[in-house]
Amino acid sequence: MSRLLIVLSAVLLTALLAIGWMLGPGLDQRFVPGVWVWNASLGGMSPEEAAARLQIELPLHRPDIVLLGPEGQRWSFSPADLGVSINSEATLAQAYEPGHVTASRRVFGERLSIMLDGMRLSPVLSWNPDIAWRALATVGMELARPAQDASVQLQGAQVVLAAGSIGRRMEVSQTLEALLPNLYALEPIEVVVPVTDLPPGVDDGQAEQVIHIAEQILQAPLTLRVPDPKEGDPGPWKIAPDVLAHMLLIQMAADEISVTLDQAALAQHLGALAMALYREPVDATFDFNTDTIQLDLITPSAMGREMDVAATVSRINDMLADGQHMVPLVINQIEPGIPDTLTAEDLGVRELVAVGESYFTGSSSARDRNIRLGASKFDGVLVAPGEVFSFNEHLGDVTSEAGYDESYVIIGNRTVPGVGGGICQVATTAFRAAYFGGFPIVERWPHAYRVGYYELGGFGPGFDATVYSPIVDFRFKNDTPYHLLVHTEIDAASSRLRYLFYSTATNRTVEQIGPEWGAPIPPGPSVYEYDETLPAGTVKKLESAHNGLNAVLGRIVKDGDGNVLYEDEFVSDFIPWPARYAFGPGYTPPAGAEVVGAPAP
Repeated sequence: MSRLLIVLSAVLLTALLAIGWMLGPGLDQRFVPGVWVWNASLGGMSPEEAAARLQIELPLHRPDIVLLGPEGQRWSFSPADLGVSINSEATLAQAYEPGHVTASRRVFGERLSIMLDGMRLSPVLSWNPDIAWRALATVGMELARPAQDASVQLQGAQVVLAAGSIGRRMEVSQTLEALLPNLYALEPIEVVVPVTDLPPGVDDGQAEQVIHIAEQILQAPLTLRVPDPKEGDPGPWKIAPDVLAHMLLIQMAADEISVTLDQAALAQHLGALAMALYREPVDATFDFNTDTIQLDLITPSAMGREMDVAATVSRINDMLADGQHMVPLVINQIEPGIPDTLTAEDLGVRELVAVGESYFTGSSSARDRNIRLGASKFDGVLVAPGEVFSFNEHLGDVTSEAGYDESYVIIGNRTVPGVGGGICQVATTAFRAAYFGGFPIVERWPHAYRVGYYELGGFGPGFDATVYSPIVDFRFKNDTPYHLLVHTEIDAASSRLRYLFYSTATNRTVEQIGPEWGAPIPPGPSVYEYDETLPAGTVKKLESAHNGLNAVLGRIVKDGDGNVLYEDEFVSDFIPWPARYAFGPGYTPPAGAEVVGAPAP
């Protein structure tokens, strides 16, 4: 018995020594038995072993977090998927501290208490909200559904409703708020994803309002008419519903809806009507009665008119909105610049201030007729103070329809038959009146070659002006404070055309200088042009030869006190103009002639 006790005592002593070593020096570099982090036992492990165990045992990568969608969808995430990670260093430091910081004389008892009672610790976790947001955003994208605004569609002149629909949005912040406690606890959880319904910006009710307005606009043709129409006025005009449908402009927003005709499209459609309705105002024309010192009316003035397109567009939309489809156009009157109520006193027309004249002796009947008709266009014309007189503007169209005959005109380097030959005689006479009246000449062009008509009556070369609408014009400025009344007259007996300018004399004087000219420039060899349609062996003269010449006409204009207002020169470079002939087959042009188009021998 004593021997058994000895053995038992020895075993007990050995066990106590082992326990003492294990709870003493044996745990100085290891975790105390009974220490748990989450469900991982770290007792007796070195820090390296404990770190490996934590990675295995902690449920950071288990997909225990489940999101439930409104249609039964499921999305599973692990804590790591949502940005949760373990802070190994802090966690191991927290687990290592028990049984290692107490004074050495008490450490044995502390370690024994931990081993017997156990100690369960929570891990030290970190959370990255950006990772969680990105993970949940993928769910949000799957669940997202934009709201669909109600709209209307045009099918011809029919207006059809396209119904709207409600959208939805996942509330990521609320989802995270519900998940966060379980993320830190590393516990499984199922969360129904919170979503918000998104109503459409334009609902079906608003769209139906639009349809009602659109149907009202398209229910009948739009009829446009001239207000207070007079005999001869055009119209009315109708715009069919299917045409109106193409102009329909529908704007729908949450706070406003509108249905109108597109202003730009409607204005474009009205453009043709505006042109058809436009009437140029007509200025009155007068003759100056030298006996009464008053104006005698030649032709009365007339009001012009034009459509106010912008105002008409607004009126159409306003009246259609009220259900009215018969709309009067907005027509504005245009006052004539010179009404027939003006008097000589109003205009400052009191006396003769300038005269210009030219002679057309020897003109053909066609040229004579054109001169008379052209001159009549300027009889009674008034030029306002500061206005620039344009010959072409007052002349108008020179056509057969306007009454002009065919006579010879200069075009390019040829003198050819053309409608209106002789109009330059009218322009030349106007130039002379403006020249002698001391008015500033804004535009004047000489003829291509010397024309004998313009030197009749003692006028030297360069006292002419040519016109060719719309490129070449004659213009002068009325630089006085008074109106200028133009009167034209023809002395049939002497074939003389005169321009008489009536106004108020400003006592200016005009000193004529020249014209001066140099030596004639020979025209060069005659030109013979082959014409196979002429009889064999014949020749026909087309144009006479004219010497070239450089002529300069000047003037000095002074005011009533003798001060020079301006000096100007009018240069005319008349080119040498060879004689021209046409010849037929078998005719041989003279030696030295320029031959054009002759067949090869």
